[in-house]
Amino acid sequence: MGRFNKGLLLGGLVGAGLVWLNLTPKGKELRVKLMAHLEPLYSEIKASLKQLEGPTEEMYDALVERAVEEYGRKKELAMDMKAMLVKELKKRWHKLEKELQSEAE
Repeated sequence: MGRFNKGLLLGGLVGAGLVWLNLTPKGKELRVKLMAHLEPLYSEIKASLKQLEGPTEEMYDALVERAVEEYGRKKELAMDMKAMLVKELKKRWHKLEKELQSEAE
């Protein structure tokens, strides 16, 4: 299978997953649960980063993974839920970086 076909297959799977999350009742329920866990974790990570000097994306990613693992143990989250939390939190790095810069000024 060529690279194009692999990319096409992967894109189709990602698209199907997004449709499932947005259109099915179970997917909507999962998305709501994910968001309920996401905001407290984001706030905790943001507070931790404020204590660091010159946080980098690598520091943030490591902090996200550690925080989600710890949070997941406390809340007994499934591995796939933890993976989705890590993915969503890592997407927020640029937003957080801007927030930290504006607060420093």
